[in-house]
Amino acid sequence: MRTRSLMRLLSISCTSLALAAPLAIAAQAPIAPAPQFGSDLAMPASRPIDADEYSALALPIPANAFSGQSSAINDSGVSAGWYQTLKGSFAARWDAAGHMTRLGTLPDLPSALANGINDSGAIVGFAFTNDRLTTRAFLWHADTGMQALPDLGGNASLAQAINAAGVTVGWSYDAAGVLHAVRWDASGTLTDLNPPGAISEALGINDRGDIVGWVFADGASASHAWLWRHDGVQVDLQTLGGAGSQAFAVNDALTVVGVSDRRLLPPVAFLWTPATGMRNLGFGSNSQALAINDHGRVAGMQVVDQGVLGLIRTRGTKAQVLPDVDPTKSPFSGPTGMNRCGTLVGSSSSPDPTNGNPVPAIWTTTDCN
Repeated sequence: MRTRSLMRLLSISCTSLALAAPLAIAAQAPIAPAPQFGSDLAMPASRPIDADEYSALALPIPANAFSGQSSAINDSGVSAGWYQTLKGSFAARWDAAGHMTRLGTLPDLPSALANGINDSGAIVGFAFTNDRLTTRAFLWHADTGMQALPDLGGNASLAQAINAAGVTVGWSYDAAGVLHAVRWDASGTLTDLNPPGAISEALGINDRGDIVGWVFADGASASHAWLWRHDGVQVDLQTLGGAGSQAFAVNDALTVVGVSDRRLLPPVAFLWTPATGMRNLGFGSNSQALAINDHGRVAGMQVVDQGVLGLIRTRGTKAQVLPDVDPTKSPFSGPTGMNRCGTLVGSSSSPDPTNGNPVPAIWTTTDCN
């Protein structure tokens, strides 16, 4: 539910199915003061290891597909994502039993990826031409199918996440080619979130309506993780001492996760709260945190010499390495979505297909936390 896709493509429009909705411009809200830098001291753990044991399973994709990802999962165990064939990319959903359904696409945009899903089963993502030069954010419902969301008049838009109220966030280019973080309400009304003179993306939203992403402010040297609170206040989350940072997910307790540069050291996953500010999550160098649930469980990944490790932890436990679907290959597991019970989805190495590409994966545990 609170996720970020690993695959970042360009995006655009298709007016024939666009939701008829006006554009709203967000009032310029005050920016809350924030400390210059967070703490790069890794968060401690009260227990040596998480007691939960996860098992990994590949989600089904067609025989002619050679890669894919499940991007997000809701509390009913229904997930949304995509798979890829030689003919393009195809948005899909998997029910709680693992049965896959294709979501279709938009006119003149043959490919599509699904990025987010809420508890009512609404799915968001983007459709695009196979050359990836033209894309359009979409909203999918079981009864109405895929519909294009309005944009800011540029050739690219993308819907990244959707909350329980049906509010969607993502980004859109305007007619001048400037990238803007945007929000669509449940009726399809588009609101521009971009601060004046900046470029930005909105990447996560909680059920309270708090939004996270990043802003590259006018005159700045790098992007900063950013919080658009539901009360209208904007917060620059700063960094762990380096130039830039990005926020990917937020839970209902207003705990934010993402990735930050550090001074003279590789980037690391961070966890931010209003009380503590930004802290090193303890996932190690070259890591990022991509999902957090309302129990405070965080999932992400770390790039290592051998491949990519999927990681999970709570604030009271050390990071736990997730199993790969195929443990005989070089490690690759990238969890991108998590529900309230801690069930994870993403992509992982698999014995089938044999080309070594990651496929849609789900990680389950017996406990709900």
